[in-house]
Amino acid sequence: MKDTVTEDTITEAVRQQYETYSYPPPIEDGEKFLKKWGPLTCDPRFAGIQLWPEGRPRQELRILCAGCGSSQAALIALNNPDCTVLGIDLSETSLAHSNRLRDRHGLANLELRQMSLLDVGELDRSFDLIICTGVLHHLPDPDAGLKALADVLDPSGSMAIMLYGKAGRAGVYLVQDILRRLGAGRNAEGVRIARELLKVVPSKHYLISPTGKLPHDLAHDAGIVDMLLHPQDRAYAVPEIMEFVEAAGLVFFGWKDNALYCADRYLGGEMLERVLALPAAEQWSVIDNLTALNDRHDFFVRKPHSARFLTRFDTDDFLSYVPHIRAGVRLAGDVNSLVLARPAPQGEVAIPISRAEALMLEQVDGKKRISEILSHAIFTGSEPEQRTSFARTVCERMWRSGHVLFSRSGP
Repeated sequence: MKDTVTEDTITEAVRQQYETYSYPPPIEDGEKFLKKWGPLTCDPRFAGIQLWPEGRPRQELRILCAGCGSSQAALIALNNPDCTVLGIDLSETSLAHSNRLRDRHGLANLELRQMSLLDVGELDRSFDLIICTGVLHHLPDPDAGLKALADVLDPSGSMAIMLYGKAGRAGVYLVQDILRRLGAGRNAEGVRIARELLKVVPSKHYLISPTGKLPHDLAHDAGIVDMLLHPQDRAYAVPEIMEFVEAAGLVFFGWKDNALYCADRYLGGEMLERVLALPAAEQWSVIDNLTALNDRHDFFVRKPHSARFLTRFDTDDFLSYVPHIRAGVRLAGDVNSLVLARPAPQGEVAIPISRAEALMLEQVDGKKRISEILSHAIFTGSEPEQRTSFARTVCERMWRSGHVLFSRSGP
């Protein structure tokens, strides 16, 4: 039997924290934000192919932002005026700011409610897209949270989730432990103690990023509280994510960015061959533990019957896929290297390719199926089996590295 008193106490502590220290920092102008930074990476206009390779279920999506904070739901509504968006959050302060954004931008398609995501079943409606980023890992019972969301996910719907990464946050938990021992609370005095401690963190501490700096969130009070003084915080390794998703009766539907888990990016020779011989989830776990760079995991989940839309290359069905070159990919040098620009700390992803591979990628326009690309004159001199084998190798490698996405239909 669960200790509901303890769970209620934790939930109230989390609510009070976000009333006092709103996080992420509120956005004052949604239009300026979108113009400068573009859509959020969970936005269906950005991640549509990954959310629904078969095509979005309807144009007027029903979107739930579960734990929307001060700005997320408003930004999604602003960038998707043909969709209806419901933002829910425990924090009255966060919802008040979201309401100001709604008024500022005239967002008639945005509804806001103060409620726990554990109670979404009371809404008596389903959603085509559920966005829940940075929330489940703060619940006393994350499993109950994901199951509650799964219950209101439409059969053809998709869910975008972000959870903390265990390997990449090792330094965070070391510092959290110190601050607990020092009695630092979620108040001005606790923030002061944390700032004093951060001044003496050694340059080689796990909290320091590969760029040699403290995480940028620690530059402001709300970020310090959220990262170092939070009352409820757990992180996940890759195998734990797979178990978490399965326990909710859902299927893992892919990472937001495969490059962060790509063995080709970090390994070569015999070691790469050994890792690629492992099941996909074990490959991802190897790279996650090897790099220890992923302080967060962004991924998608769906209902089990949607597993048929997963990107796979173990049958010739992949020939019907429509490839899409990801934004930011560019051919560099003398067509010997395809480079996908990446933000720090990961840096750029450079995958060497052959002239033949480059010619194939030049045919990718987001409309033609792989089978149609292979019918181009540049490939007709080889046997069908050779063309299929070549395409399988190229497409699977480009998918693993995140350079190319695949849909089951045209735009």
